[in-house]
Amino acid sequence: MTESFISTKDRIISTAIDIISESGLSNLTTKTISVKANLSEPLLYRFYGDINELLVDVVNYYFRFDKSIRKTIQAKEGPWSEKIRAYVEDYAIYYENYYTLSTLMLQYEELLHNPATRELIVEGASNRKAYVTDLFQRAMDAGELKDGYDAGHMADCVHGFIRAVCLKRRFGSERGSLKKEICDFINNMLRLLSTGKNGGAL
Repeated sequence: MTESFISTKDRIISTAIDIISESGLSNLTTKTISVKANLSEPLLYRFYGDINELLVDVVNYYFRFDKSIRKTIQAKEGPWSEKIRAYVEDYAIYYENYYTLSTLMLQYEELLHNPATRELIVEGASNRKAYVTDLFQRAMDAGELKDGYDAGHMADCVHGFIRAVCLKRRFGSERGSLKKEICDFINNMLRLLSTGKNGGAL
């Protein structure tokens, strides 16, 4: 595989993400991609037989750093509550640096209705929730966080807040730092849940 092939394919994926962010999945066509990326439609078909094939790569690109982020968090020393904080901060930085990519989470419903991407979305979103749920449960088991809450609900709160922050920016009602807003939320959440024991967040 040549370098030019790789860079052109990445360019197509990046352009597709930009179009989805700007005007939604319904406007993602070979025509709109070729115009925005300044590529011919025949060239696009060298890489993708149809839009659904491209969407598979777009979704895989969206979830591509999940395993490495989880591996980095798992290798960290210290209390589980700090691992929760670090996990959320990593995603906040990632989405602030590549905001258009973050808007794909607002397209989950449509991507779930597409047979080509349904399983990828279900697997990716489920893995994210399962991992954060496990972090919260371990923090509660270790006595760092109050145990009167459901860990899965806590994970839903985290992911739901991140989606809400991204949606506010779509409305144009928020201009501040996405990273700061998300990190402030998780810091406040951990402070409220903290027992003050075993290195729990204060």
